[in-house]
Amino acid sequence: MSKSGTKTNKKRNRNMIYHVIYALMAVAFFTMIIWAASSNRGQSPSDLLSEGNAAFDEGWCLEDGSAADMEHLHEMPSVKPYQEQSVFHSLPQDLEEGKSLCFRTKNILYQVYVGGKLRYEPKIRESRVYNKSLGTRWSYVPLYKEDAGALVEIRFQTVYEDARACIDHLVLGSAAGEIMGTFTGKAVAFSTCLLLLFAGLLLIIADIPANLQMDKNHELLYLGLFAISIAVWCLAETNLLQFYTDDSRLLQSLSCVSLMLIPIPLVLYLDAAFGFKKKWVVPAVCSLSAAEFTLCTVLHFTGVMDYHETLTLTHILLAVSAALLLYMILKNAFQARESNVRNVYKAIRTVGLMGIGFATGIDIVRYYRGHNSDSAMFVRIGLLIFILCYGSASLERMVNAVRLGMKAEFVSQLAYRDGLTGVGNRTAFQERLEELEGEKRELPGIAIVMFDVNDLKYVNDNLGHQRGDELIVGSANIVKNAVESEEGAVFRIGGDEFAGIFSGEDVAGRCERALSRFRQAMDGYNAVKNQALRISIASGYAVYDKEQEDEMLMDVYQQADVRMYENKKQIKSVQVKPAEYYNGR
Repeated sequence: MSKSGTKTNKKRNRNMIYHVIYALMAVAFFTMIIWAASSNRGQSPSDLLSEGNAAFDEGWCLEDGSAADMEHLHEMPSVKPYQEQSVFHSLPQDLEEGKSLCFRTKNILYQVYVGGKLRYEPKIRESRVYNKSLGTRWSYVPLYKEDAGALVEIRFQTVYEDARACIDHLVLGSAAGEIMGTFTGKAVAFSTCLLLLFAGLLLIIADIPANLQMDKNHELLYLGLFAISIAVWCLAETNLLQFYTDDSRLLQSLSCVSLMLIPIPLVLYLDAAFGFKKKWVVPAVCSLSAAEFTLCTVLHFTGVMDYHETLTLTHILLAVSAALLLYMILKNAFQARESNVRNVYKAIRTVGLMGIGFATGIDIVRYYRGHNSDSAMFVRIGLLIFILCYGSASLERMVNAVRLGMKAEFVSQLAYRDGLTGVGNRTAFQERLEELEGEKRELPGIAIVMFDVNDLKYVNDNLGHQRGDELIVGSANIVKNAVESEEGAVFRIGGDEFAGIFSGEDVAGRCERALSRFRQAMDGYNAVKNQALRISIASGYAVYDKEQEDEMLMDVYQQADVRMYENKKQIKSVQVKPAEYYNGR
C-alpha cells in the first residue's frame, strides 16, 4: 500500500475513535437530562397559572330550558342557520376576582352578556376576501367578583348549514393559565409546522444551485412548495395564530385557500421524481386544480358560496392527489424490490412512507380512543419525516446528477475542444456543418471563413515546437476574438488551419467586419517591437447561395479554402520569408 493510502487509513481510524467518543458523550448527556427531568418533575408555569381553573362546559341550556350540546350546536334540531339564538349558564356564587370565561368558537357569530349586559363582542372585520364566519376563535371574557351568581348568555348564530359549529374548551378560571396551557398542549404541533415550513423553504433554496449545472428537474422546488402549502394549512389549523392577530376571518380564508395550493406542486413533484407513464395525468390534475381554484374564487367573490362552503371540491381533488401519491410510492417500492438493486434513494423514501403510514395509524387509534384535542398531531410529524426523507433523497440524487453532468461536460469538451487553443476541434466543425446542412433552407444565410497560419513548419523546425505552439495559440486568439465579435464560431480543423462559421442575418457583412478586426489585430501584434514571433495568417470566405439548390455546405467550405490559398500566395509574394525574418533579428 502507498504512503498516502496508509496515511488516509490512519486518519480514518483516528476519526472513528473520535466519533465513538463523541457518541458516548452525547448519550451520557441525554441520559442525565432525561433522568433529571423524570425524577424532579414539579408543577410547570402552565400548571401554576391554571391552578383553580374548572371546566364550565356542562349545564348550558337553550331558551326553552333544554340542554345545549355546546360541542355540536350544528346538530341540534332547534338551532337554525342564520337565526340568532342563545345559550345560558349561571356563574358560581363563590366566583373569585380575576377569573375569566375562556372558550373557543368555530363557525359562529356571537356576543357574550353577563347579567343582561353586553360584556364581550368580537370585532368583525369586513372584506370580500373573508368567509362568512369568524372561523376558529379563542375568547377570554373578563369576570368580576360582583358577577357571582349572574346569568351568562352567549347569543350566537351559525352561518353554515352543514359545517360544524361549536363553543368548546369552556373553562372558568385564569385566562393566562388557559393561554399557556393551549400553547403547551399544541407546542409539538406548532413546532412541526414550523419545521415543515423551514424544510420547504430550504428545499426551494437548494433547488437553485442544483439546477445550474444540469437539465432543469425541479424535484426540490415542487416538494418545497408542497411542504410550504401543507405547513401553512397546518399552522392555521393549530389555532395558535389566532393569538397573534384578532383577524380570525383572514386565518380561516388562509386555511381554505392553502389547501387548494397543494395538488399542483404535489403532482409536478411526482412527475419529476418518478414520471407518469400516462402523459395526460399531470395536465389533467393541474387543469382541474386551476379550474377548481378559479370556480371557488368566482363563487366566493360573487357571494354565492364562500371558500369554506366549497371545501368539498377541494377535498375531492386532494383525495385524487393523495391516491396518486400513494400509487406512485408503492409502485416505486415494488419496482425496487423486483430489480433487486440496492438504491439508497428508494430506501430513504421507504423510511418516509413508513413514517407517514405509522403516524396516520397512531392518530386513527388516538381518535377512536377519544383524543380529540389534536387528532392530527402524529400525522404532522409523519408528514415532516416524509418531506425530509423525500427531499434528502431528491437532493442527493440531483447532486449526483450534477456531478455526472459535470463529468459528461468535461468528456464532451475533450471530444469537441482542441486541447491547445480551446476552440472547437475538427469533429465539432464537421458536426456543426452537418447540423447546418439540415437547416440551411430555413436560415437567412451561412458563411464559412478559412484561416491558415503561415511559417508554422519553419518555426517548429528551427525555433522548436514550444515556439510553434505559442504561434498557434497566438494566432487562435486573434482569429477567435475577431470571429466571435460578430457572433461566429471558431474551430481548429488542422495543425495550422482554422475555420469560422457564421449563420443567420447578414453573414457576408459580418464576415467582412470580422476579417477587418482580424487584420487590425494581426497588424497590431506584429507592430510591437521585439516580438518573439511573427503572426501571418491567410484568410478567405464563401457564402452559401440559396438560389443554387444543389449546393452543399461542403462546396462552400471548398470555395472558402480556395480563396484562402489565393490569399496565402498573395501574402507570400510580398512578405519577407521566414528564414530572412528570423535570421535578421
